[in-house]
Amino acid sequence: MTNTYERLCVLAALGTSLLACGCGGGASSGETTGPGTSTGEATTSAANTGHDSTGTTAADATTAAGSTTESSAGAGNMFPKLDVGGAPDIGVPPEEGCNKVDFLFVIDNSSSMEPHQANLVANFPGFISGIEGALDSASDYQVGVITTDAYAFNVPQCQQLGALVVQTGGASSSNMACGPYDEGFNFMTDEDDLVETFSCAAEVGSGGSGNEQPMLALANAVTRAHGDNDECNEGFLRDDSLLVVVIIGNENDNSPGTPMEYYQTVLTARSDIPENVVVMAITDSPGNPCGFGASVEVSQFTQLWGANGFIVPFCDGDYGPFFAEAVGIIDAACENFMPPPE
Repeated sequence: MTNTYERLCVLAALGTSLLACGCGGGASSGETTGPGTSTGEATTSAANTGHDSTGTTAADATTAAGSTTESSAGAGNMFPKLDVGGAPDIGVPPEEGCNKVDFLFVIDNSSSMEPHQANLVANFPGFISGIEGALDSASDYQVGVITTDAYAFNVPQCQQLGALVVQTGGASSSNMACGPYDEGFNFMTDEDDLVETFSCAAEVGSGGSGNEQPMLALANAVTRAHGDNDECNEGFLRDDSLLVVVIIGNENDNSPGTPMEYYQTVLTARSDIPENVVVMAITDSPGNPCGFGASVEVSQFTQLWGANGFIVPFCDGDYGPFFAEAVGIIDAACENFMPPPE
């Protein structure tokens, strides 16, 4: 069968002037190498372990990193450019960047959290408007809120650890029914007034358990432990989205397992592509204590994400400047987004 190169040469010969196009040999083509992903056998899911909480240091942890290999273009064609019409776009790279972003806020609802939840809520409008302005390719958002315990004030079907908040109650909470939201889900979308709905859901109050388990709550959410049909988290977290996790809390994590195990659990749930996850921890980190004891585990977990991990000083009176810096990190992650394998 005549190949494409030979057919183009025949078309050239039909013109008023026959040009020497070197039709005797085959055309050379550049080999395109697709983006690589970090793979490896996952450790036992931290959500199912019963180990004592033992911290690891960031130096001990090996951060998984995906690699992106640039495609090499084929050699330039040596025959005349012909208008043959209707030619398919061969070798056109896919659109770069993410177009979907899923935000998961893990909010400590234990005592002493009232002013810090208020700080988070006060700075959310600037944060989300900064995201919308910076992420040129993203136009589809989902926003979910979970707590660090099995939230007793939630609607009955959502009173499990890692279940999305649609109703609040108790001391210093918004004490409101916040959802289901505009599209009928237990998470917010860009169809909602995100400032208003987030303010309702994020003020979960300070009447929760002092046995905070933010890492296990996160693991339950990303592994869709409550995500089946008619369950609380149905439809939340999409495989082809950039996941942005925001953890706010001021004390040690009491989840079973280690930061590395939770890192691997989240990574496995996100197709083993670390570039597609951003973690921002608003926490009392080691070296910056503010009265409650540093959250060593959450800090170590955040640092495992490398450039995509960002720690905000918990006791700072204004999270706004840190959120503005985080927007830049999220924007870069969106540009580096790697579509998961189908």
